[in-house]
Amino acid sequence: MGRDDARPRRDRRVSKTRKALKEALTDLILEKGYEAVTVQNVIDRADVGRSTFYAHFVDKDDLLMAILADLEVPGPDTSDWKPDDPAFGWTLELFRHFGSGKRLFKAVASSQSGAVARRETTQRLEKLAQAELSRLKAARTLDAFKLQTVVRFLVGTFIGFMDWWMREENEHLPAEQVDHAFRSLVLPGVANVLELELELPKSL
Repeated sequence: MGRDDARPRRDRRVSKTRKALKEALTDLILEKGYEAVTVQNVIDRADVGRSTFYAHFVDKDDLLMAILADLEVPGPDTSDWKPDDPAFGWTLELFRHFGSGKRLFKAVASSQSGAVARRETTQRLEKLAQAELSRLKAARTLDAFKLQTVVRFLVGTFIGFMDWWMREENEHLPAEQVDHAFRSLVLPGVANVLELELELPKSL
């Protein structure tokens, strides 16, 4: 077997090990809380050696940061936006993203880095909302106060929906239903404030 054949196997082995360690930390955080988890707990759960752990991560904080990187909020490519695209049509993509990693989001939210993750998510969502308002040309007609009010309303409501969706009794709801509820409640108010004719979803 040549070197070129061995590299894909090595890469798959590395990915498998990192995935096992991330899943182990996620499970342990949900079971006992981040502060109570030790590196030994993680390697025992993942069934790897201590040297293997340190070959990939500096400590459990470094492992948590790797999980946070996996949860980075995806953003639509604004260069592809067209004037006739539906207003805030990318929210469904975000709900699907959050829905696909509910366990990870719950684990991170309950860790000591939860506040950091929430702040970074909020900032990313604010940039998306501002970019959308610019596409709709609302940024040119609103003063700074009104513009920031709309942005905070959109982002705050989105995060509120996420918190509600993550509750155990609501986890079964599909992303499409949550997104429809969000858009049905939010877009009419935004359209009124911006004095724009937006394509609104059917009522709840």
